[in-house]
Amino acid sequence: MATDIKIEYVDANQLVVPEWRATYVLRPELLVISGSLIEFGFIQPIHVRKSTNEIIDGSERYLLAMNIDEIYEQLDGKIPVVFHDVDLIDAMIMHLRLNRGRSTVIAAKTSEIIRKAKRSGNYSDRDFNELLSMRNEELSLMLDGSVLKARKIKEHNYAKAWVPIEAPSSMTNPDRMVIESPPNPDR
Repeated sequence: MATDIKIEYVDANQLVVPEWRATYVLRPELLVISGSLIEFGFIQPIHVRKSTNEIIDGSERYLLAMNIDEIYEQLDGKIPVVFHDVDLIDAMIMHLRLNRGRSTVIAAKTSEIIRKAKRSGNYSDRDFNELLSMRNEELSLMLDGSVLKARKIKEHNYAKAWVPIEAPSSMTNPDRMVIESPPNPDR
């Protein structure tokens, strides 16, 4: 149900980056975002859970504003915010919905949120499919809690660049592994 959007300017120090945040933005993208904030300011408000001031969407922009003097000074300490009167579970689902398709979400954190939402009883398997385009196989992995766990691990050949946490010790033997440096240290 869409409602009228009311943007408020609040003291930046009142906002909280939640521990349950499931996003991660790499340094090159952070540089692009910070350059945009310096040049254009906040063209999109931060979305915040009303009862706790936890940021639902916009944590990276908020953190950049708090840590780069040029951005903070332009804002005069005020951040544009849209408050949402939602409970914790709905805030976490909203966070995933807003970020899943446009940024990098951390699989383990996403799994934690999905499991909490499922335990709350407020969301069915069908809801996850409709809200997050999450099919049964992916939902099963998220609910299992071991997102990187591969079923029938011995039947798969993994590249040296990626070794699952459940890999046999022969795959993780340091004497047999060759560690390469990435071509771009930021990635």
